[in-house]
Amino acid sequence: MNIILTVQEFATNSPATKTQILFCDWAAQDQRLAGKTRFERGVCFIPADLSAVAHVRGYIESVAGMFDLSEQSVFELALVADELVANAILASYARNGAENIVLKWTMQNGVFSLSVLDYGGGFKLSDVFEEIPRGEDLGSFLRSLKEYREARKALIPLNGSLIEHLRFGRGLRIISNLVRKLDIAFHETDGSTARTPGSSTVGSIVTVEYVAEAA
Repeated sequence: MNIILTVQEFATNSPATKTQILFCDWAAQDQRLAGKTRFERGVCFIPADLSAVAHVRGYIESVAGMFDLSEQSVFELALVADELVANAILASYARNGAENIVLKWTMQNGVFSLSVLDYGGGFKLSDVFEEIPRGEDLGSFLRSLKEYREARKALIPLNGSLIEHLRFGRGLRIISNLVRKLDIAFHETDGSTARTPGSSTVGSIVTVEYVAEAA
């Protein structure tokens, strides 16, 4: 069996750290394709800089294009990847900005799976969905909204410079409405994984399954 591998590397234009994003795709060559190769899986190593998000989105669009998917599926897959990676960058930079975020993808039987590993510690999905501004009247709602926004301000690198970014948590809400399955696990300091975050949690692993439509 012949294993085919491609590697792409892009600078993130980060003057502070000169970080780069690395994409690797691989597959077994299918003789039925008369020598043509369609990659079935891949992995990305992504620095904690928001400039990487556009590269990842373009990469997933090109990957989806290999499978002759509908424009809607290509758009939605790119959106899912965009949100997952942006969330991972926001979480990772605050805890351990030196570590690369890892994105893996596979395509099998019309189901596109994406998995993103970060180094941002742990969180509960219920907390993300339930933390929204509340109030019994307009005044209390506006105060709650202000507190909500203030609590979510963060300084995040973009092209090596720190910018203020509001972490609203909308990404997982968007993703959950687009995918067939959304699963969250946590990786620990000893290399194991757990279903709930704890004191030894290093970061999260968010995995989604998306049912793709053919063009």
